[in-house]
Amino acid sequence: MGQKCCTQRKDEVGAGSKDGKAQDMGSRKSVAGGSYDKKRAISIGYHSKGDDSEKFDKAFETNDLKAFVELLASEQAIESFDERMHPWAEDPKTVGALAGTQLAILASAAEQAEGNKQIKHDIRNAGAIPPLVDFLKSEQNDRVQTAVVALSFLTADCKENVVAAFEAGALELMLKLVDSSVAGERAAAATTLRNICVEDDKYRKSFVELGGILALVNQLDTKADPALNHADVQLEAVLNLQDMVETDDGQTIPEYASLAVKAGAIPKLQALEKSDDEEVRTSATEVLESLRDFA
Repeated sequence: MGQKCCTQRKDEVGAGSKDGKAQDMGSRKSVAGGSYDKKRAISIGYHSKGDDSEKFDKAFETNDLKAFVELLASEQAIESFDERMHPWAEDPKTVGALAGTQLAILASAAEQAEGNKQIKHDIRNAGAIPPLVDFLKSEQNDRVQTAVVALSFLTADCKENVVAAFEAGALELMLKLVDSSVAGERAAAATTLRNICVEDDKYRKSFVELGGILALVNQLDTKADPALNHADVQLEAVLNLQDMVETDDGQTIPEYASLAVKAGAIPKLQALEKSDDEEVRTSATEVLESLRDFA
């Protein structure tokens, strides 16, 4: 399975081969999840007046995860930020969304340093996952996008968080976002879904029954977005589909491969074989080889 972050795969020779794929079984984070500037883990320049901003500042100083979770419900308005927080996600408009953003920042740091992996468990144990999943139901875009980014990091290479997210209802809610008009949101949602599905066959089956294969196939020919590296987005889309139609050891799942073919995957993958990016080309060819017997 295409188990590595696509930016990691682009740095490796032969990563598009089935042998290279089978050797690395760790989970992939979404390139569309974006990254937070390191200094934002030290300070966040924002302007807000009220008790909840004071509670946030205190929690920030002590890294109090439970306090951040309690603040997720806050509707206290944020007036402005000193600089943009994320490449594509909207800046938080409330202290509640800001608390979610801080949890996302901490989870993203775990992706960058192996020794920080425990923070993902700590965030779950603080009770963050159910309210973050509830953010996906919000009418406020900043809350939805905060949750998508946070969950994309929290579900990467963390089975316990995947289970918690699935049980909180993340699968169906996240699937609705794969058709978002925001490219980063679409891609991050798709990879979060992939993170959930590869942990348990019953999760994958639920995803497929909800029409998930078609949603992933539709990701193969999305338009470029200036906020994202388009080759990375294309590669991630190919790998997400591959992970859904193949088992851990690289064996094609006939039922799911047939659904991908019916959804129009073959012509879209053939178009990606003409990409200027080598990893996109080789990965598209690899998935095509898995699907052609079911055309």
